[in-house]
Amino acid sequence: MTGGRIKIGNTEAALRRVQAADLASRQSATTILSPEAVSGKVSPARVLMTTIDGAPRVITADDLRRFRARIAEVGKNLRVGITPREALSMSRPIDLKRARDEIKFAVPVFMRGDVLRLATDSGPASKVSRHIFEVQLPQFTAAVARPATAQQAAAWLLSETPIRFNCDCEAHTFWLRYLASVGGWAYGRQETGFPKIRNPRLAGCLCKHGVRAVDTLSSLLIRRHVAKAIEQARAALERPGVRKTVTVRATQQEADRATARKTARRIVVPPQQRAAKLPPPATSRQIETAMTKLRGRPDSAVLLAALEHMLAAVPGARH
Repeated sequence: MTGGRIKIGNTEAALRRVQAADLASRQSATTILSPEAVSGKVSPARVLMTTIDGAPRVITADDLRRFRARIAEVGKNLRVGITPREALSMSRPIDLKRARDEIKFAVPVFMRGDVLRLATDSGPASKVSRHIFEVQLPQFTAAVARPATAQQAAAWLLSETPIRFNCDCEAHTFWLRYLASVGGWAYGRQETGFPKIRNPRLAGCLCKHGVRAVDTLSSLLIRRHVAKAIEQARAALERPGVRKTVTVRATQQEADRATARKTARRIVVPPQQRAAKLPPPATSRQIETAMTKLRGRPDSAVLLAALEHMLAAVPGARH
């Protein structure tokens, strides 16, 4: 299916079925390459295969060393999420092309707390008519407290802050979820089984559905949806005793209007940003130094609050 009408009803039940099947498949798998086996502390004990050099073959001790080196390279940039721009720039050129050619739309279904759920259409050879892409916005509470209009806070949240994500498609499940788990931007079930066949080089970031969904985060449609959630969260804070987690649902009519366009949003990733690597995350010392320099300055409250959120996300930092 390409383009056309995306039905957004019953996504919760459908996603629960997919997640249950995914978990059952994971638990019954007998060829998982575990962290202990990759580390060398436990022998794989059985013959396992890899495609790290192109063709399927048995895993060797040298392969395990190469796996560990690549995992360490990805893991050194561990952080709470990845920005949309970084996610797009780290995605494989083939996934960017498939998103442009095959996936036309991503529409909001609902937002509950800091999790935004979108539905995308599927590719021409897909067995299903839609895929569900979930985006967690860890800085949502900061956006609620941000001294700005709801629209301005939503724009900041969706363009400048890190996200975590998950897609129910097989490409994300088998190719990219492990990479997201190691990198710190996986939402939902974390993956510990190394993708020795599907993605032994740990390449890419977003599947084609994810490319379309993350690119759509900057659209006015999504910004309005998130702004409504921010408005409701602010209103709930003003009413003591009211449940603070709010849910904003989209309607089928809104989804139909979004997919009625003749052409999809153009996905643009500058050539110099393609296959980019994450910059090293700031250390707790660097953040604390910046906070010391800002304290006492006029109009520094917002920057200090942002730095405090950054510091809280640094593993092992003194809070």
